[in-house]
Amino acid sequence: MGSDARDGIGRRAFLVGTAAGAGLLLARGFRGFDSAASVSRPYDQTLRELGRSLTARQRELVVFAADDPTRQIVNTQTVLERPHLGTLFTQPQRLLIERLYHSMLSAQGVDDFAETIAVEGRFDGCVFAIYGDPERPDAQAVLQGGHIMLRAGRSSNGAAFGGGISYGHQTGNCLWRIPGNSFAYHGDAANRLYKALRADERSKAMVSRPPHELVLQVQGSEGTFRGVRLGDLGDAGKNEAKRLVETVFAPHPAAARAEALDCIKANGGLEALHFAVYASHGFYEDMVDFGALAENERARRGDPYWQVWRLEGPGTVIHFKGYPHVHAYIQVVRDPARANIGSQIALADRTLEGAALGRLLDAALRRATGETLAYFGPEVPGRFCAGEITTGLAYALDPYRNHVSVATIAGGAMSTPLRKHLEDSGLQIDLTRSYRVATTDYLGGQPESFGDPERVESQTTLMRDAIVAELRANGVEAART
Repeated sequence: MGSDARDGIGRRAFLVGTAAGAGLLLARGFRGFDSAASVSRPYDQTLRELGRSLTARQRELVVFAADDPTRQIVNTQTVLERPHLGTLFTQPQRLLIERLYHSMLSAQGVDDFAETIAVEGRFDGCVFAIYGDPERPDAQAVLQGGHIMLRAGRSSNGAAFGGGISYGHQTGNCLWRIPGNSFAYHGDAANRLYKALRADERSKAMVSRPPHELVLQVQGSEGTFRGVRLGDLGDAGKNEAKRLVETVFAPHPAAARAEALDCIKANGGLEALHFAVYASHGFYEDMVDFGALAENERARRGDPYWQVWRLEGPGTVIHFKGYPHVHAYIQVVRDPARANIGSQIALADRTLEGAALGRLLDAALRRATGETLAYFGPEVPGRFCAGEITTGLAYALDPYRNHVSVATIAGGAMSTPLRKHLEDSGLQIDLTRSYRVATTDYLGGQPESFGDPERVESQTTLMRDAIVAELRANGVEAART
């Protein structure tokens, strides 16, 4: 979900035409799902029943340690790519998982997510994991699929919703206000908030470009937050801000909503959150980009519709990307210092992101391959906040299970971003010479970002493991240079 290139728009459009109608009925409960039975059977009882039914092979595939680093990844269809519910579990087991799924959502949420599941291959096309011992009340169930990642059960690190969650819907692609999208009403709520702001508040709220959508690692009270502080708004703005948070949380059960609000309250309340919209992603009805217009033309046209926006403050990140369609993320924790999962492997004395973190990722690639040149890519999907760096935090930088690779590419075949990156590191590029560049298998296949390599040699090492190895060996030293 973190990259539109991975979305496979053509394939999913086909699924809409061939299976979405039937899938929508199934997702909304036409399989005979009894919501009353779900309420009467507590989550932990359902999970225990499922756990006791698992075969040894099923347990091997879906049960993970409570502190497994994959648990920190907040994305969709990236921790477990296979096998799907429809191929791994028996019908009675799938009904138990369906009960767990319903426990992750409110009635409104079940309806909201129904179309997402229909578009993405139906409920049986999702994958499922259990973190911890299903016999224990602190075990956590995670359901993943295209544009969906939901959790149920207690979090070991005090996170609301069981940890970071993500959601989306591939409808309304590249259209104004994403018509027909199940979560368009979340974007509408954010735009109502913007319209309620005074002129000076609007100026503070507007930021040029959004961060990478996977920059979800929460900051503490000492963090840097872009946009306008909700506590500084007038009454109209504060009321709409409260409505926006309520709207975003509405698809989730009442107890989960209350826990999330308690976490926010523990970190300064809604007043400590900041609201940002992005000039690069404000569109008019003709899809002209606000950020590309001169000031006089902006004044003539008036306010655009903001399709990407963010709420962030101590312990909280809510990121909504409504272009080309919805990718959205919620990360709310009670104690930002305890947000990371897995074993500690390094310490950061300051926040590392962007170019600094990119240098560390390049160092991980060089270490894994033995090559001199490396290029992780133009964007870094995450950050390290000051404090402990754990295996989970490292894994979150590679939610896609990319493999380390070495690409052989001529200087003249390099993309502009790759050439600039290598030149900035001091290399004088000969357009006729071939170079070996450590990268990932994904990036090596992206002409706009990397170029046209002669060959790409994929290795068995996952990028996430290369990051862990670099951090264990050298800490964050590479980010300082």
